[in-house]
Amino acid sequence: MIRNLIKTKTKINEIKFNRNFLSSSILKIRNHNDDSNNILFSNSNTIEIQNLPLNITTTDLLNQFKNYKISPHGIKTKYNTDKGFAYITFENNQDFMKAIDKKLISFNNLNYSIEPIKQSLSSLLLSSSSNEEEEVTTTTSETINTKVVQHENVNIISSLNSNHYNHSISYPNQSAITQQLWFARVSKEVNPAITEAPKLTTKTPEESKVEVILPFSSDLQLRENYLSPYGNLRIGRFLEDLDAIATAVAFKHGENENDGYKKMFVTVSVDTIKILRPLIPDRDIKMEAKLSWVGNSSMEIMIRVFSKDNDKTQQWDPVLVAFFTMVGVDPKTMKPTLINSLKVETPTERRLFAEGEQHKLQRLNSNQQSLEKLPPTPTELQTIHNLFMISKQQHQSSDVVDRNFIPMNSTSLETVILCQPQEKNINGQIFGGYLMRMAFETAYTTCFMKFPESLPRFRSISGLKFLKPVEIGDILNMESTITYSKPMNSEDDCENQTYYTQVEVLAYVTDPSIGEKKLSNVFNFTFYCAPSKSQKEKLQQQNTNKKLKQILPQTYSEAMRYLTGKRIIDSYIEFDQSPSKMDIFKNE
Repeated sequence: MIRNLIKTKTKINEIKFNRNFLSSSILKIRNHNDDSNNILFSNSNTIEIQNLPLNITTTDLLNQFKNYKISPHGIKTKYNTDKGFAYITFENNQDFMKAIDKKLISFNNLNYSIEPIKQSLSSLLLSSSSNEEEEVTTTTSETINTKVVQHENVNIISSLNSNHYNHSISYPNQSAITQQLWFARVSKEVNPAITEAPKLTTKTPEESKVEVILPFSSDLQLRENYLSPYGNLRIGRFLEDLDAIATAVAFKHGENENDGYKKMFVTVSVDTIKILRPLIPDRDIKMEAKLSWVGNSSMEIMIRVFSKDNDKTQQWDPVLVAFFTMVGVDPKTMKPTLINSLKVETPTERRLFAEGEQHKLQRLNSNQQSLEKLPPTPTELQTIHNLFMISKQQHQSSDVVDRNFIPMNSTSLETVILCQPQEKNINGQIFGGYLMRMAFETAYTTCFMKFPESLPRFRSISGLKFLKPVEIGDILNMESTITYSKPMNSEDDCENQTYYTQVEVLAYVTDPSIGEKKLSNVFNFTFYCAPSKSQKEKLQQQNTNKKLKQILPQTYSEAMRYLTGKRIIDSYIEFDQSPSKMDIFKNE
């Protein structure tokens, strides 16, 4: 276990929870991987506190030593899957000796010993990678087969208590944010004797709020983990983090501390994820997630993302907004279960709750007005007829091909994935954020293949549905198709070659032992395609007869997909042009 800790490239330096299991109002994660962290502190005047809970924060440690002079950046924390370690360096030997005389700190009615550090953490880690580890197995009335890996200055305890979630599980393919959110969730003790759900309670949005900061401006290795091949921030990785953060909020609201009862919370839909401003790679990113609405068994989580203006004002500029819908599930019956209610107190909370009610009604109305249930409107029928005539003309005149029309079926790409255990979530199923990332990257590739004049720029996700869980070992087919494209400017403006494009990704799962293929997810991605200045100049030098590209459906089924894509893009344009689109970022 020590070796795993040593070899982990991503070093979590600060994780800020409040004092209860996932009951913090704020969570912060910072990574430090530059050369200055090869030696985290000097040998002198440094204490070590071992086996700390995951929910202890730097602020908690500061409060324990508030009358002591701590060196700048003198508090360092390290975490494995279920325990934390704090290393605190003081400015002078006098305060260091006072801390040693203190002997212990108390947190959540538990005591933790204070010991002087005998060597630098870097040398400790280096030596532990080459030394043999001694395992001591003990048995007590509370813990079964607890393995203690002993080293001169480290005791890492891996509990195999059957009344806990499995702490030994790791999530190697997930980001640092997702891993730490999940590790905190699995720390709750479960009492198998409790067979009925405990009494529900009422919580405020602030009790389940989560905040995450990604310091891209200072942490180059962290930034590299989020970069795309083209130097932009990797949207797919953000989608994974957004899903993990939304689920963390759901657990914090839906579960109660020390009740010994396990619930499940699953993502059933993502109503929208919209980019408001470009995500700039060298700016710090802050994600704020909180409840906006709660029903009987479902809840809406609003996530606002900010980018820090490092050069000028140092203010946090809004760049993205997302709304996730989660449902509480009884793990025994796998059916929706009642969840804690929400107490809204401020004018903003009441406004968001009312808007959440509207979002629910909009989802219901959208399902009722779907082209799978109702025929197209008269205007849409005329559009279909016009497209039919164009398709008919092209089939009858094979000698003349109007290049600005792209048959819809020629845009399709398919990705086939064998679902591996490394992509599981804490419930043992394939992580929904991973599904979103793979769907996004498939959609991005599909768009880029047919609109290669520019890098597609992600604008929004809408109507994302999780219809069926994906299990480890399933065969996952992702079928991606460009269903609609719309010129940004006049229909006659062929010079700019700028478009909105709509890509639909249908995900199907197949259990190889049965061979039955079922629809599991529907994803709708909106992209903006516009050539750069150099690309425009290159197009102009080619002196070709430019024509606007347009997707052409050739069957009734494709026509329905075309109209659905058109509705989504029209709705996005209406939102993008709305003067009130930034209201959600207004303060109290």
